[in-house]
Amino acid sequence: MKTLKGTTWWIYVLAAAAMLPALILRDFTPDNELRYMSIADEALEQGSVWCFSNHGEAYADKPPLYLWIVMVGRYLFGQNCMWFLGLFSLVPMLAVGRIMDGWARSRLNIRRRQTALLMLFTCGYFPGLALTLRMDMLMTLWIVLALREVYRMDQGVPTRRHEALLGLYTFLALFTKGPFGVIFPLLGSVVYLVAVGRVRLIRRIWVWPAWAVLLSGCGVWFGCVFAEGGAAYIDNLLFHQTIDRAANAFTHQRPWWYYVVHMWYIMAPWSLIIAYEAVANHKTIVRGDFRKMMLSVFLTCLFAVSCVSSKLQVYLLPAIPFFVYLGATFIVGETLMKVIKAFAVGVLVVLFGASWFLPALNPSIGYGAVCKEVSMLNPAEVWVDASVRRGENIDAYFSVPVRPVNSADSVISLPKNVVLLLPGSKGEKLTYKTGNEFNI
Repeated sequence: MKTLKGTTWWIYVLAAAAMLPALILRDFTPDNELRYMSIADEALEQGSVWCFSNHGEAYADKPPLYLWIVMVGRYLFGQNCMWFLGLFSLVPMLAVGRIMDGWARSRLNIRRRQTALLMLFTCGYFPGLALTLRMDMLMTLWIVLALREVYRMDQGVPTRRHEALLGLYTFLALFTKGPFGVIFPLLGSVVYLVAVGRVRLIRRIWVWPAWAVLLSGCGVWFGCVFAEGGAAYIDNLLFHQTIDRAANAFTHQRPWWYYVVHMWYIMAPWSLIIAYEAVANHKTIVRGDFRKMMLSVFLTCLFAVSCVSSKLQVYLLPAIPFFVYLGATFIVGETLMKVIKAFAVGVLVVLFGASWFLPALNPSIGYGAVCKEVSMLNPAEVWVDASVRRGENIDAYFSVPVRPVNSADSVISLPKNVVLLLPGSKGEKLTYKTGNEFNI
């Protein structure tokens, strides 16, 4: 029987156990998570499948796959369930770890594989985004799968199955988050094949089955979007949200060197250790195809996200697995690996313990606790003050109409069967007053 020293399965169990309580117990955050809920509710009400809107305004920022998941959850359970939606961040995180661990099986011994996996599951934004309702981790899964197919074809004989899977995974990455889903696998594979001196393989890997699957998926997607939303939505999706955001961002605009400065805490606490080990082993950093693959993809991701005008820390997420596993090939010494593993296990144990305090912190995280209390009053309508952050998306919590108002407007009168939501105080994000006790 295998012991814990000879396997990695216990790490997946530990990571899942550490993060599940947080996904079950915490509230939705007002910014992105609540907005996705509101958009999905609006799509269900309007019968939209391919084109989305947020309170009547076209929302082409994201492809439909993740919003479909939110819609399915709402339809199945009658409400937005954190635990269900959280699975589409947590499970992809575990799957990425499983794929990377299998990828490294013949290159790293079991002790280094355990170290690498624990580093990955505690590496800065990687576990953080496993606890966040976003599509980034799901996109990262498809990108890792696509690049693994490239590596398999490079190390073996390309087959139609591998070529078609490469196209499928690349399309799913695009369909989950957008253009980076294509850019990372395509550029990463090209840079890797150039680095290993097998440039001719590019034409054998990116061949017609891969392009047929990718372009066919795009054709169906864009055709359905045009049929449902017309030319204006297509223009918004393909140009405004891609080319305009890349060249001259209307949101999250940052300088080109943004990630060079910020990647150290994005991948903390292992970034400095890996950087030190890489410098110490600089003469062998490009020795072997596995290292060249990890380094090529990491540098390609870093370069690609630095070139676009719009920048957020989460855009670097797909680079983290390759950075960690590149670093794992350098780490030597039983003592250092034991220290890393002990620290990583400690982080996961602390995360598990801290998760049980989330219910007490939820009033400072989101609006759920107050909205649940308001729902029990059975109001005919809910008004949200304009000063409430992302207050327009609070309709995701209610089945009655939600109306934005400005409470400073002296001509507004609050009826008795209406509840007014206001910004909270003393650590709470939200409070409310009813028509019986408050008149504007």
